[in-house]
Amino acid sequence: MRVILVHGFNSNPSMNFHPWLADQLRDSGFQVVVPKLSLSTTEEIDLNLIIEEMKTQVGYLKNDDILLGHSLGGFIILQYLEAIEMTETPRAVILVAAPWKVSKPELRRLFIAELDADVLMWKAREFVVVHSKDDQLVPFEHGERLAETLKARLIETDGDGHYMNEQYPVLVDIIKKIAGSPFEFAPGMALSDDYKDIPSPI
Repeated sequence: MRVILVHGFNSNPSMNFHPWLADQLRDSGFQVVVPKLSLSTTEEIDLNLIIEEMKTQVGYLKNDDILLGHSLGGFIILQYLEAIEMTETPRAVILVAAPWKVSKPELRRLFIAELDADVLMWKAREFVVVHSKDDQLVPFEHGERLAETLKARLIETDGDGHYMNEQYPVLVDIIKKIAGSPFEFAPGMALSDDYKDIPSPI
């Protein structure tokens, strides 16, 4: 099973919890991909370039892939899901401390409002939003809004801030639980069937 860890703005795979989490997951038998993306104040944000970087470093998604995006990296994952051709549905998308919207003009193209949430929610078998109540950079309400929009499972923590420290065991636990839980339903199977009482044509 592959886990794809996507860093946030002004970050890279060697910062915050990414090195520790990657090591923990590899030690547990996961294949880990940590793409390095052009997401910094030193360069103009070019969404097409970022998507191409993701395509080169991540490639086609498989049905047992788990994608985890920190902060703005969560938006990159959502943009990637919309942009690429998919033949399989990833197992899960985990959005950690991800913003609902941002104020920087150069980042507005990444807004959730510009994404089709009704389509996105079918692009993974499960969405999980992880957000700390004491996040000072991205208030907890952002996580609640994302979870509502994507019909995601919301995991609320406290004392973790914006998840910028080196270790967060809760993230390992979440990934292992997802990986160890067989997915019982295909996308859409949990929805009610509005046509079940209509007689079949003879």
